[in-house]
Parts: sequence; C-alpha cells; structure tokens
Amino acid sequence: MSKPFQLSLVTKGIALAIVISFLLTVVLSLVYFFTSVQESFLYSLLAAGIGVLIASFYIAYQSGARGLLYGLAVGIGFLVVTILIYYIFYAGDPSWKILLEKVLISPIAGAIGGSIGAVMKK
Repeated sequence: MSKPFQLSLVTKGIALAIVISFLLTVVLSLVYFFTSVQESFLYSLLAAGIGVLIASFYIAYQSGARGLLYGLAVGIGFLVVTILIYYIFYAGDPSWKILLEKVLISPIAGAIGGSIGAVMKK
C-alpha cells in the first residue's frame, strides 16, 4: 500500500529549496565581489536549480515513494514563491525571459531530484 501524499513534506521542501538557493546566491555574490568573475544571470538560475534539485531529492528520499510528484510539487511551489517575491520587491516591468527560464528550470530540477531521491531510497 502506498503512502498518502504529505503536503507538509512539500512545504518543508519549498522552504529548504529557498534556504539552499539563498545560501548559494550569497556564496555566488561573494565570488563576484572577491574575484574577477563576471556577473551572469545564468549563475543565478543555476543556484535556484541546484537548490530545488537538492530539496526535491531530500524530500523524495524521506518519502520513499512518489518522487516525481514530490519533486514537481517542490519545483512548482518554489517557482510560485519566487515569482511572488519578485513581484513584491521589484518595482519595474517583469523580465519575461527570466520568468520563462525560471518556469523551465524549477519544475525540471524538481522532477529530476525527486525521481533520483525516490529511487535511491529503494
């Protein structure tokens, strides 16, 4: 018998993805500040994708089942939260290219991380 879907795990995964992405962004900012590496939005997308991937892996591993579902839920939840934060703190017009890239990165990273996490548990 399969375990029921736990919304608390998804919420925990979204929070974990936000924390990991934030920490990676801080590290990335320090790298920009102390080295001659040029700032690029690609690195920020990579930080968000890695955060969602790790969080989805961890939540699916804890669940042991439905890894794709948990991963997609964490990825889409992370996407919704970051878009809300974007609209709250950004005063200008939205960059549709950036939003589209984030729409593509977050669920895909979540699905990959969740699938790997569920498989590793078994």
